Amino acid sequence: MLSESNLALLSSTTEPDLLAEYCRIAVETGGYRMASVVLADTGPDRRIQAIALHGHEDGYAAVGPRTWAETEPVDGPIGCAIRSGQVQFSEDISTDPVMAPWRAEALKRGYHSLIAVPFPLPSETMACLILYGKRRDLWSGPERKLLQEMAADLAFGIAALRTAAVKVQYEANLQVSLEQTIQVIADTIEERDAYTAGHQRRVASLCTRIAEELGLPADRVRGLHLAATIHDLGKISIPAEILAKPRRLSTMEFGLIKEHPAIGFEILKKVVFPWPIATIIRQHHERIDGSGYPLGLTGEAILLESKILAVADVVEAMASHRPYRSALGLEAALDEITTHRGLTFDASVVDACLRVFLDRGYSLDV
Repeated sequence: MLSESNLALLSSTTEPDLLAEYCRIAVETGGYRMASVVLADTGPDRRIQAIALHGHEDGYAAVGPRTWAETEPVDGPIGCAIRSGQVQFSEDISTDPVMAPWRAEALKRGYHSLIAVPFPLPSETMACLILYGKRRDLWSGPERKLLQEMAADLAFGIAALRTAAVKVQYEANLQVSLEQTIQVIADTIEERDAYTAGHQRRVASLCTRIAEELGLPADRVRGLHLAATIHDLGKISIPAEILAKPRRLSTMEFGLIKEHPAIGFEILKKVVFPWPIATIIRQHHERIDGSGYPLGLTGEAILLESKILAVADVVEAMASHRPYRSALGLEAALDEITTHRGLTFDASVVDACLRVFLDRGYSLDV
């Protein structure tokens, strides 16, 4: 029974699973009639709350001991165990006076002896492992020692699972906080330049679809989506009149525009994200033949996420209206990436993008 309990300790991933397994093992391997784990509620009524059980219970939890408060004239072994922190037992329920209030209901269900093994929880409350025997039991020293060891292991397992759960919740909260930070940045950009914000949202949506088409893991897709949501962050340092200029930019003005990937990287490089967001942004204008900017990277030196973002960025930019020209349309955009497939744009990314539009019926209207 101890061996199986140790296996449950290693394999259980949630607290309810662990508690249920310990009760099941006690009944099916230990041969007890019923096993339960109860929690000592710290409210004014000091209720006993069953949080796991296995075996022939048949409603006993509703009619058996329900408080761990010291009561007169009879104080049951469960309440005494919880208050004292010491093992309590009844060798023969049919004759033990402390079991008189619950004797009839216990015997009706085939309970002839019981033992209550208390153990502390990390929340500074007490719990109790309770076993009901099929026959009169002297609860020998070795048996009590075994059950105390099981209860101690159970307490350790619960503490470990709660620590893990707290860590998971912390990580989830941290990710939410990071994503909210990114959204605040995106909202800030939108306040300054509504066109750029709309462009980023559409590019982010298309990036997600391309990445999924390529079979990227969900977490990696999420990182790419967030990077794409603020990929033009660096344009916040460029004069608004240049961004909204209704005609083609001069060489000097375009030179300023070309600085935005590096500026975005500098803004974000010290922010700790679970994904390489700053690097994705810095590389999204790189091209696999080295003709891109700001670093002139080639081939495998460019992150796959940046290659995806590069294709999505070009498609959205050509298909949508720009301050200095009307929309060129989706067909022209797809022709552009097809022409440069394997030359400036990654071939697999281009192919995935074409499938998203031509086979999956994707639309840029988001």
